[in-house]
Amino acid sequence: MSRRLLNHNGVTETVMGDDIALVLNRILNENEALERIPAYLFDIVFHDGTRIGQIDLRLGETQTLVLYGGQIGYGIDRAHRGHGYAAAACELLREIALDVGFRELWITCNPDNNASIKTCERIGAQFVEQVEVPPSCELYGRGDREKLRFLWRLR
Repeated sequence: MSRRLLNHNGVTETVMGDDIALVLNRILNENEALERIPAYLFDIVFHDGTRIGQIDLRLGETQTLVLYGGQIGYGIDRAHRGHGYAAAACELLREIALDVGFRELWITCNPDNNASIKTCERIGAQFVEQVEVPPSCELYGRGDREKLRFLWRLR
């Protein structure tokens, strides 16, 4: 069970879970975000405030985003990996995604990212396909050549 706290603009600022919380770090505008899609960037923290990672919700459904970049991005700091915190953070982010109108989200990862694959499986996202990243994509410039695509139905 989670408890949400809202700021004055109606943007979810904090979501408390059993072991972790999501705390809004900032809202990325199109000039800062992947593929120029605005996003909410949350720190993943323990209840004592110790930061253990980040997760973002990208607020768009462009073809490039759903094919290659994904609508969620997450990362857990090395010292805290292997405890299911990424999956727990995704579950907390589900409420926010539903609030802003998403009913499903695309998550992508590199084929060799076993931790992310496990996270997708743990939250019930369904593997759809493996795709090649085209040279025109921002991710190609970062060195990504292939992506696994998972569809996460939120309801």
